Amino acid sequence: MKTLTLITTFFMTAFCYGQSKYSGQKFSPAQLRADVSFLKQQLFVVHANPFTEQNKKKYEKFFTHINEQLTDSMDATSFFKLVRPAVAPLSDEHAQIRIGPDLQTAEFKTGDIFLPFTLSKTHNLYFIDDLLAVVTGLNKGDKILEINGQPIHALVRHCTDYATGFPEQRANNALSQFGYLYAISQATNSNSFKVKLENGNIVQIKGITYNKWIDYLTLKADMAGRSEKSIGYNRYGDAGYLTITTFNARSQRQLDSLRNVIEGIFRQIKLDGVKSLFIDVSRNGGGNSAVGDMIIDFFYDKPYRGYQCNWKRSDEYLSLLQSWGIHDDFYLKQPVGQIIHLGSQEKKVTINHPVRFNGPTYVVIGNGTFSSAIMFATTVKDNHMATLIGQVPKEGHPNHFGEMYNTKLPNTRLDLQFGVKEWIRPAGKKGENTLRPDRIVELSKGPEEVIRQAIP
Repeated sequence: MKTLTLITTFFMTAFCYGQSKYSGQKFSPAQLRADVSFLKQQLFVVHANPFTEQNKKKYEKFFTHINEQLTDSMDATSFFKLVRPAVAPLSDEHAQIRIGPDLQTAEFKTGDIFLPFTLSKTHNLYFIDDLLAVVTGLNKGDKILEINGQPIHALVRHCTDYATGFPEQRANNALSQFGYLYAISQATNSNSFKVKLENGNIVQIKGITYNKWIDYLTLKADMAGRSEKSIGYNRYGDAGYLTITTFNARSQRQLDSLRNVIEGIFRQIKLDGVKSLFIDVSRNGGGNSAVGDMIIDFFYDKPYRGYQCNWKRSDEYLSLLQSWGIHDDFYLKQPVGQIIHLGSQEKKVTINHPVRFNGPTYVVIGNGTFSSAIMFATTVKDNHMATLIGQVPKEGHPNHFGEMYNTKLPNTRLDLQFGVKEWIRPAGKKGENTLRPDRIVELSKGPEEVIRQAIP
């Protein structure tokens, strides 16, 4: 499954600071309404199930409300703020509307317009969780009542419409990304904020830049090491520890190259004679699900059940496939609008694999496990292939929308992304949509501590 990493799902693509000739460009109401019409058509026709949370009539009302606000020219940044909530009710954690760097206003690119804190919630009370900058008068744990005269509970509720994913996921992100979501949920920008605390004090604070938010979220998602090699292996006593931080393989050539690397690592594992194996995908944001299937072949020796799928047939996605040089006759022959159900198929493994590991295996998951990496871990759990250890992923879910479709709105050129497939775990939709480890293990202290906690 082609997808983006976790940090991209949180935010827009990183932008440059050079001023573009398009920055601040105004678009007429007619152009903006054409983009709204295109956006609605894309979601209704191409997305795997646009009415997951609300019916078509209610969704139509949302787009009508947007059109009613298009009475004057508007720049792309303002339009982005207006239409961003369009993808929230999809329950699609990959869905995004993003604004490219060439259309962002200078104020949005470099201005101190983002609140410098995240929130936590206890009952109906809201507290500062993390401070992203030193702010005189504010401290972690301070209870907030209002910002710029608006009740904090109403602001948080409004921010959920600017997040993506499942309802509970959006509610959590409205807190953990509050300073960012607050800025894009407001029609006008400000770099000065009045924060009212429970003790009655009103603290006047300055904002921070978007880049400071990116730095914070990168570290929070434990992705700072992504610039290192994507696959690493180390031996710790009798245990082998394989770390894989991405499943990225965009072509068959890259997939074959990756297979050679993994085979070489498992050959070394066999030479080392380790008694237990750890496969760490706790910081893996996904990529190509075929990579996960490939890894399974190196430590599991029985047929297993794969993911199920509901796939929307559309001419738009067909054109995208063809632009990639992919010709799928089965998909081509299906009626437009058809939901194609692909059941869980039995997957075969290599008989007598020469370098397969046959000892106890542990798959490590965490907050950075997302998309096809969570599909790998879920397949392992549902088929009882190995022991799942680590932490519950906060963003990734076993059942989710994927197989990315990308396009641009014709006038404002906002990037639109969402899934054309609904992936359903091998065990089906029963129970909660959460991947829970068989054993909770602390991950922050490194592989040796993970091994110590996992092996009695």
